[in-house]
Amino acid sequence: MTQNFFHSTVFKIAALMFSVSFLAVASMFSSVFISDSAQTDAASINVAGSLRMQSYRLVSHVQLQDKTPAHFERFAELISAFEDDLTKGILVNKQALMGANNSEVLLEQLTTQWFGQIKPMLVDAQNGFSVDGAELNIATQSFVEGLNELVSSYQLHAESNIATIRLIQSIALFSTLLLIAFAMMIVNRHIDKPLSRLTDVAKQIGRGDFTARADESGKDELALLARTINKMSDSVYRSRSQLESLVKQKTQKLSRSNESLDVLYEISRRMNNSDPNTIDFKSLLERLASVTGNPDLDLCIMTAQGNGPYEHLVTTNKELPEKCIRHQCGDCTEHNAIFPKASNQMRYQLTLGEYNYGVLTVNPKESQHFDDWQNQLFESVAEQIANGLSRKHRQDESRRVALMNERTVIARELHDSLAQALSYLKIQVTRLQRLQKMENAQEQIDLVINELKNGLGAAYSELRELLTTFRLKLDGQGIKAALEQTIEQFKTRSDSFTFVLQYDVEHIPFTPQEEIHLLQIAREATQNAFYHSKGSEIRITITSNNISEITLCVTDNGIGIPGDPNKLNHYGLAIMVERSRNLDGTLNIERAMPNGTQVRFSFLPEYARDEALSAQNG
Repeated sequence: MTQNFFHSTVFKIAALMFSVSFLAVASMFSSVFISDSAQTDAASINVAGSLRMQSYRLVSHVQLQDKTPAHFERFAELISAFEDDLTKGILVNKQALMGANNSEVLLEQLTTQWFGQIKPMLVDAQNGFSVDGAELNIATQSFVEGLNELVSSYQLHAESNIATIRLIQSIALFSTLLLIAFAMMIVNRHIDKPLSRLTDVAKQIGRGDFTARADESGKDELALLARTINKMSDSVYRSRSQLESLVKQKTQKLSRSNESLDVLYEISRRMNNSDPNTIDFKSLLERLASVTGNPDLDLCIMTAQGNGPYEHLVTTNKELPEKCIRHQCGDCTEHNAIFPKASNQMRYQLTLGEYNYGVLTVNPKESQHFDDWQNQLFESVAEQIANGLSRKHRQDESRRVALMNERTVIARELHDSLAQALSYLKIQVTRLQRLQKMENAQEQIDLVINELKNGLGAAYSELRELLTTFRLKLDGQGIKAALEQTIEQFKTRSDSFTFVLQYDVEHIPFTPQEEIHLLQIAREATQNAFYHSKGSEIRITITSNNISEITLCVTDNGIGIPGDPNKLNHYGLAIMVERSRNLDGTLNIERAMPNGTQVRFSFLPEYARDEALSAQNG
């Protein structure tokens, strides 16, 4: 781990950065140190130079002729200032900083010369003693030359400090440039080029080319990154291959599921939209064989009460087994023989509830194994065919019941109208036969003949009404259109009536049976009002309340119904009562206010009963 760290590019860059920083700090520290030692050079040079001027001033001061007390006081001040600069000021401090060197010797010599030679001569001259002026000038000139040497020493010291600072800065600058160049070389060799190669590899991988390989040589971080990228590329390539394989498998499964759904949809559509007797089961069976990959399918279809098929379909040209030819179908149609143990043959019963409509037999090839989706598809197809055949069975039963009900209604209509009229005519014929045997009965015979004519006319009119009623049908436009058609028929017979239709149940989904019974009750009530009310207006309203209960009202403004309408069989009231019972409704016939008759029929449609039942169970 430690060895890898020392070989890492990050360590090299960090070492170079540390070296550059160390050089910068060292150069700055040296410059500060040297600058600190040279900070009094200028002041020392200045003070040493001023001592030369002060020396000449003292010499000139003692050579004045007129000397006053102020002159002596001024001389003492000059001497004191000169000695302070020489022995107590910046020069002494400078020597303490510089240490033992030539300037220190010069300063000691100058101090000795001042106190031993020049100052005594100046004091004597100031006090009036005889002093050789030429000697004083020579001594002063020698003292000044010593000061010049001291100033030069200080100047050389300052220049030496500046040169040292310059050298340190130059060395630091040159070393920094070398380190920067070395760092750039390392960055270019160990970072820039490897990163460029890694970038190219990453772009290839981004384009989906997982064959690109990064350079793994080296022990630095980029080599580790290259190895990681190569591993990642290999993993992504394997994952992609696995995903492609999974996607291919899923696509195949989805295709099979889609084909299975298409088969089920086609079967469901045909079973629901067509008469099962006219469905081409052969094509559906061949489609099922193609989707499942099993070409050998048998479909036996029989009635709900039968024990043998009335149609046997196969998808191959094989010969039927002997038991099929002899109609020995018990082994196939029994419920407990769905998966016989004797062979790999599988049977799917076309059953719904207690009814058995046949069997779908699958004859797989040897060693052929069915997947779950194939078994589910066979089961679903068998269930769809069974549902379709069951629907046909229910429709046939419903048609039989409807036919019986209509025959009952027709019989009652004939009995209450045309049968009574014929019975009356039969009685009149019997009277006529008896009168013919009597003498002098011509007048009565003529009366009977007239009654026969009138009875035949009335019977013919009732027959026409019955035919019109029996021909009444719904052509797909709904009850409202049928009622409007009925009103138009009545208007063609007489223009003395005004008809008003109020239909407010367009949103109600009536069943066909409800539509027929509701229409027949409305027509029967309208017909009674038309023939017997002797009024001028008939109002027909069909409405619903908040619980979806349907109310039919047929109201006229005529003379009103008699007190006991049930005795008036020719009004067709028994027929309306029978139809109201078929819809579990309530029929009321009463006088309208202020005059006329109202037939009121109320019932709850099937969809509303189903919703109420669901709400109770929920």
